[in-house]
Amino acid sequence: MRVILSGIMVALAAAAIAGCAANGPYSVAVAEEIMVRHCTYIATLSENSDMGSIQIHPKFTYDGRDMVLRKAEMLNATHVVFLADYPSGSAALAYHCPE
Repeated sequence: MRVILSGIMVALAAAAIAGCAANGPYSVAVAEEIMVRHCTYIATLSENSDMGSIQIHPKFTYDGRDMVLRKAEMLNATHVVFLADYPSGSAALAYHCPE
């Protein structure tokens, strides 16, 4: 019984570490408007969180922010300014700033 419980604890710890590593650090910096005034505007990005079917089994993932940051990286943005960041979704302005 003790072996089974320790195995379950190891599996849960491994799953927690893998879950945290999945949303790794992004190369896009979150900034304020004043910080990007001399940068080039790229696009306005918005994403809704995938919360699943509310009536049956909601997932409560709240991944809108991560999806916006991933999309900004794909556009080679260096900075984003968030306009809205809610559990149901996020929106941001993407900029490319010279180094």
